[in-house]
Amino acid sequence: MPRPGFVFFAAEGAKVTLEVTHAGSAAGLDTVMKVYGPRLADGSYPKTLATDDDSGFGKLSKIKGLEISIPGFYLVEVTSPAVQDNAKARLALSCTGAACDSELPIQPLGADLRWFQRAAERRALDLQAYALATATLEAKTPTGAWGVIMDIDETTLDNGPYQRARADLGVGFSLSSWTAWVDQRAAAAIPGAVAFTARVKELGGHVVLVSNRKAATECPQTDDNLKAVGVTFDAMLCQDGPSDKNPRFAAVAAGTAGLPPLDVVMFVGDNIQDFPMLTQDIRKQPDAAFAAFGDRFVIVPNPMYGSWEKNAD
Repeated sequence: MPRPGFVFFAAEGAKVTLEVTHAGSAAGLDTVMKVYGPRLADGSYPKTLATDDDSGFGKLSKIKGLEISIPGFYLVEVTSPAVQDNAKARLALSCTGAACDSELPIQPLGADLRWFQRAAERRALDLQAYALATATLEAKTPTGAWGVIMDIDETTLDNGPYQRARADLGVGFSLSSWTAWVDQRAAAAIPGAVAFTARVKELGGHVVLVSNRKAATECPQTDDNLKAVGVTFDAMLCQDGPSDKNPRFAAVAAGTAGLPPLDVVMFVGDNIQDFPMLTQDIRKQPDAAFAAFGDRFVIVPNPMYGSWEKNAD
């Protein structure tokens, strides 16, 4: 018998209410609802957390105030004899105390994520980018107080597992699930990033990481994660205000970022906005507008997400 399933994410401390509603559900349903989770790494939901047989209005099921102690993904299963006739059951979800994501249909894994996680070309491009960055930096032989500014996500740390977990469930990015991922401190280093940061230090430079991870709630865990994978850095400027990185770039140069004033000789990122004063508008400019790439600017590949997603043409 087909059994409709709904997936949601819940943060620790959430109290979840689930109800099969009359509006949007087929007439005559007599439902049983079960909640399983949290989802394990192998994709299974072995633990049954709650079961209800028609305690809602009429013969429809309702589970109220289910307390979530472990942040993660949960599966709701709704069964009814009428489901054999492809009858539809509409599930309403509400959350108090902490955030939840509502259910979304599961979609096939996209080529962007498959490429990022499986392609030899992706690893080759990462290593190529950092080899270019290293050779270019060595040729510059900078003197005085100088440094390199790097992005974190998909430039220094690999969040492919987070993207894959969301894609497997057919849901997109959310702040709650993202913070839960950051809390795990489980991201691996992007190929080439560790060796590059070590080489910057050997040459006498500073490494400054500028990220839009949240300063108060995500950067302490990020610090742990970076150090665990061997990334060497002198300062990390996370988001504590607008997402625009240009003021933080300026602070590094001016010496107001906890370091002496630095001559920033290179920027490394995966998003055009990881580079000073650049936006997606550059794509419409002549090739000469990209002259800094391969010299002062080095970009690494990220087809999964970015400011390019908002481009209408």
